[in-house]
Amino acid sequence: MISAGIGDELVWNMRLIKQRIAIIGNAGSGKSTLTQKLHTITNLPVYYLDQYFWKPGWVRTDADEYKKMHDAICDKDEWIIDGINLRVMEYRIEKADMVIFLDMPRYLCFWRIFKRMIKYHGKETPSGPKGCPERFNWAFFKFLKWVWDFKKKYPATVKALLKKYSDHKQIYIFKSQQEVDAFIKKAGNL
Repeated sequence: MISAGIGDELVWNMRLIKQRIAIIGNAGSGKSTLTQKLHTITNLPVYYLDQYFWKPGWVRTDADEYKKMHDAICDKDEWIIDGINLRVMEYRIEKADMVIFLDMPRYLCFWRIFKRMIKYHGKETPSGPKGCPERFNWAFFKFLKWVWDFKKKYPATVKALLKKYSDHKQIYIFKSQQEVDAFIKKAGNL
């Protein structure tokens, strides 16, 4: 079931003994904030994929090594996983009980990215990779281009993948912060 509304199925899912929640979306969409709020509500262990994808100094992890780490996390009994990485995302969705896609507007993603850059410039973010401080350089501009292109390149692929699993997964697609806030409010009241 793919839903933007918050129905009784949320009550059932938040009460599962074992729970796996995948949170996906563009950079700046609010994945890490939602992850922390759901962690507070569920006490599930949290995994930020950026912490496995990047080694200190913004060096990418070897693709095969990253896939092995990703799949090992997905094979655990309980988790909240924050990250996108389309190359390995299907395995995560396959293993998840609940998938939340934050399909937020570009302007909101950019606002949050710049706010984070100002707050953490020269420092690591709480959910970011170790040894990788926020920086303002050419790589940052390439990152912004990726963020801009996300909206036209990836949502159709993500939604097709979610549809493939919609018969036996709880899937939510949120397009505004108000929808996310309503979801958190309902989850917090269970």
